[in-house]
Amino acid sequence: MENQGTKFQLATALKKLMQATPLERITIDKLTQTANVTRNTFYYHFEDIYALLAWIYHQEIVTQLPAYQKVDNWQSGYRLLLDYIEANQQFCLHTFHSVGRDLLDNFLYQVASDMVRGVVIDIEPTIEPKLAQSIVNFYGWALVIQIIQWLVHSLDDSKNTMVKRVEIMLTGTIAHSISNGINM
Repeated sequence: MENQGTKFQLATALKKLMQATPLERITIDKLTQTANVTRNTFYYHFEDIYALLAWIYHQEIVTQLPAYQKVDNWQSGYRLLLDYIEANQQFCLHTFHSVGRDLLDNFLYQVASDMVRGVVIDIEPTIEPKLAQSIVNFYGWALVIQIIQWLVHSLDDSKNTMVKRVEIMLTGTIAHSISNGINM
């Protein structure tokens, strides 16, 4: 349990530093000083700052969303993701503008694709895996791009507008895509 506590301590320190400092300007020394741990302690838990960043996104995004993968509930998962981006805007922006941007993109995609996969399976439980993956990739990345655009435009649309936009684009289209794919 101490290991988890130390990881959370390092995560809290990194998020605090990223409120005012771009990721590339944060050193291990500054991070460990802020977390009140030694460099060795940091390296015991993480290979580098990007591994810590990945761990944070995994803990704060990925592990929180499995309950929102059902067709009647994806909106709640999407809102939860938008809430996270809103509450952690500077942290996400500094990640977006860093070499570690792919971490943010990939974690957002992991969550978005899990939500889409849940919808696909609810619509057609026996769907051929290759067709399912094609649909998940297409709509998963579409959701990620919507979220990234919202982030870089300073959250200029309300969360309700974001959800409504996605509902307009997705309502019926996943079922239609499945139907088209099955009938090919």
